[in-house]
Amino acid sequence: MAKHYARSALLMQYFLMGFIFSSILSRYPAVREIYGMSMAELSFVPFCMSVGSLCIMPVCGHLLGKYGCKKLSAVGYIYMSMFPFIGVMPNMVVLYLFCVFYGMFVSLTDVSVNGNSIILENAYKRPIISMFHALFYVGMCVGAMLGVAFISFRISVVCHLAVISLFSLTSFYYIRSFFLKETPLRTNKGSGFKVMLPKGALLLIAFIALTGRIIEGSISNWSTVYMKTVVDFSENLAPMGLAIYSAFMAFGRFWGDAVRRRFRESAILLGCCMFAMAGILVMISGTEFYFAFIGLFVSGLGMSCLVPIIYSLAGRQQGVTPGMGIAMVNTISGTGFLFGPFVIGLIADAYGMRVSFLYVLTLVCVMTLLVVVFRTRER
Repeated sequence: MAKHYARSALLMQYFLMGFIFSSILSRYPAVREIYGMSMAELSFVPFCMSVGSLCIMPVCGHLLGKYGCKKLSAVGYIYMSMFPFIGVMPNMVVLYLFCVFYGMFVSLTDVSVNGNSIILENAYKRPIISMFHALFYVGMCVGAMLGVAFISFRISVVCHLAVISLFSLTSFYYIRSFFLKETPLRTNKGSGFKVMLPKGALLLIAFIALTGRIIEGSISNWSTVYMKTVVDFSENLAPMGLAIYSAFMAFGRFWGDAVRRRFRESAILLGCCMFAMAGILVMISGTEFYFAFIGLFVSGLGMSCLVPIIYSLAGRQQGVTPGMGIAMVNTISGTGFLFGPFVIGLIADAYGMRVSFLYVLTLVCVMTLLVVVFRTRER
């Protein structure tokens, strides 16, 4: 019975994380106006979050091995209370520093929650992790649509995000007690901090995750700005692109567990690459809204099963706990947000937002090659 309560609690937690993420992204155009930013300057917001994530990630594996996923998930309280301050910093420099610290708590929350999902999947002894990640994108879709409503009613960025924060904190306080406890590794008890890096098959998995994170982060972070600048949607309708992408990411993940039971995981990863490639090609083929909408839903389907499979593979490696495996993969893949949203902003400033998505298409091709190498090694 405990695992059923834990499953419901984790589904809600993934929903909350997606809900928070898309609420922030839906207000990116407003944040840009508040601080008078260029595209390149706006790109430093996700870049600085990624710097913070990268700084904390090398010790995440140690912390998870020492304390366990449930204890470490308590940092979620900080993560959920910080983000409304994004719109009230005195200047851009302070905003960037704030984002570095915020990124640290995002990563700690992310690896602890994903570690809990692998623990629960092992308890169920069947694939269930895709359902959790589906709820993340359900949360993103709901958050994006709610963002449309808040923007339409001219509610400020701070008030919007404060309401989301209060709702998230209240929900998290209730559900966290149902998470399953993890037995920390004895080798990590009482030991000092140490950096844990992946090797062998885990290293190859980490580089597939790296390219996937760049692609997923680039589309998520810039889809709203893309709809406003390329498709010429108004600010209150621009989050529709993010809502479509999130909805089809969720749709693909709802069916992801069933697909994993029928096909090899490496074959599914290859299929993901093909769909993502087709989606980006369609998206940049024209400036009409239907090119963007079709491209976003096809690429959403393509990217939908990637992260659940990667995390499941990482969490099943021998010699590490699920949380440690995920943390070590994230040590490499976490740099994806350094080379994704940030580079998109620089290219967009120089050549336009539409051209910048050619960079994303190139990364999809690289990810496809890495998956082919993984399939060859697996065989």
